[in-house]
Amino acid sequence: MKSFVVISAIALSASALSSCLTTQEPTCNSTSYVPIVSAIGPKTVGVNQPAVFAIGYTLGSSCGTLSNVSAVPNANGSLVQVGVSANYVGCSCSPTTTVSQTTYQFQAATAGTYRIQFLSGNNIFITDTVIVK
Repeated sequence: MKSFVVISAIALSASALSSCLTTQEPTCNSTSYVPIVSAIGPKTVGVNQPAVFAIGYTLGSSCGTLSNVSAVPNANGSLVQVGVSANYVGCSCSPTTTVSQTTYQFQAATAGTYRIQFLSGNNIFITDTVIVK
């Protein structure tokens, strides 16, 4: 009987240990667009010449890192919407207000006037105009 109690205790301990091993910690990973706070670039460029914009953005959290800069043109390309996305990894993050920098390069193969909209909030944009000659 004594060995049955010891074996039962070992089995219960093993069962409790295996349930601890399978318990997963919460994961705090996400990717989202971040506010662009400034966009500075040329007003005119030549056809097939790059217009490089210096973009300031805020991550808002110490767990954030730049993921990418994406651009979506409309059907005829005269309007381009630009967004900056960030990856967030970690559950214990400090809020930040630091402005980080990256660049966006616009290049048009056709002369014309182009509007570049930089996403700064929910349907809020900083708009710039580039004339391509």
